[in-house]
Amino acid sequence: MLKIIKKNLESYILILDKLNKKIKFKRIFFLVANKKCQRGNHAHKKCTQAFFSIKGNFYIKCIYTTGKKKKINIKPGSKIEIVKPLTWVKVYLNKGDICGVICDRNYEEKDYIRDFKKFNEI
Repeated sequence: MLKIIKKNLESYILILDKLNKKIKFKRIFFLVANKKCQRGNHAHKKCTQAFFSIKGNFYIKCIYTTGKKKKINIKPGSKIEIVKPLTWVKVYLNKGDICGVICDRNYEEKDYIRDFKKFNEI
């Protein structure tokens, strides 16, 4: 569960709660955009990821092995977006955005599929 508690206009509290019901995580990282950019552009063989916004409104584009495409808008306080393995993901951030990503696996380079042609062959 993700929620924001606003105490005043100067600060807020972002709460990630009851995560064990959604994803048992081993790793968390943050994408911080110093300028408008695209991140990701890969898939994972085994890793499930959960995306959420710390700051800013951004979106992710997912391409599934079936060929289906989906655009998901993410904003602070919205639900955590779970992305299953074997989903090609691109994250589109604007300047100042901060995207949090929770993973159910530790970092393993061999888990990444970085070649879209190889992804399409799955």
